[in-house]
Amino acid sequence: TGARAAAARRPGGAVLLSEEAGDADAALAAAERELQIALAEAAAAREAASARKETAARAAAEEEAPHARLVLVRHGQSEWNLANRFTGWVDVDLTEQGILEAREAGRLLAAAGLEIDEVHTSLMRRAIRSAVLMLSTLNQCWLPVRKHLELNEQHAGLLTGENKVSCAQKWGVDQVMAWRRNFEDPPPEIAADSAIQRAIATDRRYDAARVPSRECLSTVSRRVAGLWEGTIAPALQEGRTVLVVTHGNTLRALVAYLDGLAPEDVYHVDLPTATPLLYEFDADGAGAEAPVAGLRHARQHGVWGEREGAARHGRFLVDESRVRAAQQAMRQQVLQDIAYSMVTAPTEDGEIKTAFTAPEARQRLSMIEGEGYTVRQTPPAYFFQESERLEEQARSDLEEFRLSTRFLKVPGQKKRVRCALVLLRHGQSAFNHDKIFTGWADPDLTNRGREEARLAGKMLKVAGVERIAMVHTSLLKRAIKTAWLALDEMDLQWTPVQNTWRLNERNYGELQGRVKADCVKAHGLKQVQRWRRGFSDRPPPWSDATLVETIDRRYDLYRGGDFPPRSESLEDCQQRLRPFLYGELGESMRAAVDAALADADAGGGEYEVPTVLVVASENVLRGLVMEIEGMTQEQIPLVDVPYAVPLVYQLDSALTPVATPWAEPPLRAGWYLGDPTKVRAVQAEIQADLAVDDADDEEEACLVESFDDERGESVREWRCS
Repeated sequence: TGARAAAARRPGGAVLLSEEAGDADAALAAAERELQIALAEAAAAREAASARKETAARAAAEEEAPHARLVLVRHGQSEWNLANRFTGWVDVDLTEQGILEAREAGRLLAAAGLEIDEVHTSLMRRAIRSAVLMLSTLNQCWLPVRKHLELNEQHAGLLTGENKVSCAQKWGVDQVMAWRRNFEDPPPEIAADSAIQRAIATDRRYDAARVPSRECLSTVSRRVAGLWEGTIAPALQEGRTVLVVTHGNTLRALVAYLDGLAPEDVYHVDLPTATPLLYEFDADGAGAEAPVAGLRHARQHGVWGEREGAARHGRFLVDESRVRAAQQAMRQQVLQDIAYSMVTAPTEDGEIKTAFTAPEARQRLSMIEGEGYTVRQTPPAYFFQESERLEEQARSDLEEFRLSTRFLKVPGQKKRVRCALVLLRHGQSAFNHDKIFTGWADPDLTNRGREEARLAGKMLKVAGVERIAMVHTSLLKRAIKTAWLALDEMDLQWTPVQNTWRLNERNYGELQGRVKADCVKAHGLKQVQRWRRGFSDRPPPWSDATLVETIDRRYDLYRGGDFPPRSESLEDCQQRLRPFLYGELGESMRAAVDAALADADAGGGEYEVPTVLVVASENVLRGLVMEIEGMTQEQIPLVDVPYAVPLVYQLDSALTPVATPWAEPPLRAGWYLGDPTKVRAVQAEIQADLAVDDADDEEEACLVESFDDERGESVREWRCS
C-alpha cells in the first residue's frame, strides 16, 4: 500500500485517484521490480559474505591441519590374549571381545573425523580381521587392505603357546620379561620338528618366505624398516592418512622408530589392543624431527612408561586413564594369569578376570551387535592332536558334494586345465531383500547374505581349493564383504584383494533406489525388463542430485572424461569390463599359472591348478559370462546368477574356457558349485522380482515362460531383442 501511495503522489502532496491511476500502477510495478532487484542483490551479498567466511574457515582449517597422519592400531583381543599365552606366528583368531574392540576402534576413528587413504596389516588373521572390521565400522570398506609379512608379530620361539605365568615360574620373571621386552634378547629357539613350528612352516602363505625359529625386537625392527622406508614414509610425504593394524611387538618396533626411543626405553612401551594411536606430521613447524624426510611431529602428547626422556608424539584416541589401566594389566601378565583385553578391569570383588584356554578346537556363529560372526577357538593342544578325524569329515563332505552336483570325470580334461576362474555374486543385500534397484548405491549385506558368503567359502574349501592367487572385487561393500567372509571361512584371509570400479554393478540410472514393482507401475513391465535384462537398453540417467549422493571420494582417482556413467545398458557395462577382463584379470591368471608351473618344476611334483576369484554384482558377472562364453543377446537375458554360489570356469593354457557337461544351458563352460536344487530355488526367487502375473500379461513382457513338449519342462524365452 505504501508503495502504491508513493508511486501515485505528486510533488505537491495530492494523491491522484482518477485519470492518473494508470500511471500510478505503472510506477508501482516499476517500484516492485526495483524492490525485487534490491532484495536479490542483498541475498547475493549475504551469500557472497557467507561463502567468503566459509572459504576463510576452510583455509584456516587447512592451514591448521597436519600434513599427514599415521594411525597405529593393535588387533583386538585374540584367543591367546584371553588365554595369557605367547602367540608369535600362530594364526589364532579374535574372540567375541576382540571383534567388539575392533568395531569400537573403527568408531573411534570415525569420531576423530579420519578419512583413511591406505591400510597396511600383517599376514595374520587377527590383524587382518581387525582391519576390515574397522573399515566396515568406518564405512570405508572400499579401501584396499595391503598385507605384508614384514608386519607379522615377533616370533616367540620356544615360548609359543606357553602360558606367561608358567614361563615366569620356570625361567624367572626377569628372564621372561627380558625376552618379552628387551631390544636384543631373543627367546630360546623352537625346534623345527615341533608341531607348532611345522604348522607355521607348512602354511601356504609362507611358501616363498623363510620362517624364523625365534626373533628379538631388533630383528622385527629390521624387517619393519624396509616397509617403512619403501611404502609408509613415502605415503606420509605425499600427505596421506595411513592406517597400520598389526601386533604388539611390531608396533613397539614402529613406535621406537617414530619416537626415537633408546633401546632401554622401548622396554616401557605398551600398546593395548584395539586402541588407536594417532601421529600427526607437519611439513614445517617447531615440533620434534620425525623419521620422515621433510616432516616434523606436530606435537608431543606424553611419555612412555613415565620416563621423561621417552617422548610420545602419538595421541591415544581413548581416555588416557583407560590406557594406563590396560598398560598396567599388560605388565602383570607374568605375575597374574590375566585374561587381557583393552577393557580388562577388576571385577566387583576386586579380582582381575582369569585367563581362559579353550579345552578343544571349534568354531561357532555368534551374533554381535546384530550381525553374525564366526568365532574360533584354537588351544595349543590342537597342534599336537592327530587331524585324521577332521580329514575324514572333509572327505565325507566332499563326496556328498560331488554326488549332489553330479561331479563326473571327463577323460583328458584334467591335463587341459591350467587355471580355475571362480565368479561369485555377493550375498543378499538389504536392497535385494526389499526388491529395490541397487546399481551404484552401497547397501550392506543382510544376515542372510553374510551366511551365504560364508557358505560359499565353505563350499570352495570342501571342494579342495587350498589357495587363491588373487581376489578381484568392486568398490561396493556388498561385494567386498562377501569376499572377506568367504576368505575367512577358507582360512585364506591373507589372500591379496584388488578393488576396481570396473566391477561395480551396472548403473541403473534413476531406477537406483526405487522399488522394482513401482518402476513397473510407472513404466510398464516390458520396458523395465528391457532395462533390467536387455543388452542395449539404458534406463533414464542419474539426476545431478543422485550423482552427488552416490559419487564420493572412493571415485576421486577416476573422475573426469566420461566418468562416472549416469546410466548403463549391459552393453555399456560389458565395454567397461573388457579392460579389466583382458588387463588386470588376465594378468592375474597368467601370473598364477606361471607361479604354479615354477612350483611344479622346482618341487618335481604335480601341477597344482591355481584359482582366481572375482566377487561382484549380478549384471557385471552377466557381462563377464557373456564375454567368456560368447553368448548372444538373446541368450544373456536368460542368465540368472544366484547369490554367493561359486560359478566355476576351468581354463586351458590359452586361458580359454574348457567346455564341460556340468554346465546347464545357456551356460556351456561354467557350472555352479552348489546343490542344484538350491541354486534353482534362488534363481526362481530372483526371477520373481519382475514376474508375469498372468497369461494376459505375457504380450507385455520380454521374459516369457512356456512348456517345451520335447524336453518335458518349462523353458524361458527372451522376446524383446
